[in-house]
Amino acid sequence: MSQSDYRAEVEKAIRVFEDAAKAKDADAIAGLYAENATLLPPGTPPIKGRQKIRDFWKAFLEAASDPVVRPVFVEGTGDVAYEIGEYQVTLRSPQGGGTSRQHGKYLVVWKRQSDRSLKMVADMFSPNE
Repeated sequence: MSQSDYRAEVEKAIRVFEDAAKAKDADAIAGLYAENATLLPPGTPPIKGRQKIRDFWKAFLEAASDPVVRPVFVEGTGDVAYEIGEYQVTLRSPQGGGTSRQHGKYLVVWKRQSDRSLKMVADMFSPNE
């Protein structure tokens, strides 16, 4: 597989993620993760397993809108690829106040599954602020 093939496959998955986030569809987002994946969101312990990751995104999406995800770098070899990118999302204050636009960065490790699909096995993101 060429580097442009890895990038195209990851970018396709990112569009699925963005569309699912806009639709607040945590099930579709969870489907992008391997069954035993780990999510490393800011300020919380690691979240392990697709179902728990789905639960995290369901709660997160209740306060989120207008997500934008932009891969900056994608590289792969064999059955593994990694992606470094930037994101933006509007978040509603948990205290019921206004909203703020969060800008951040992320790192994702993708791994080819037995069905040949590329799934996230590790995902870490953090705000720039």
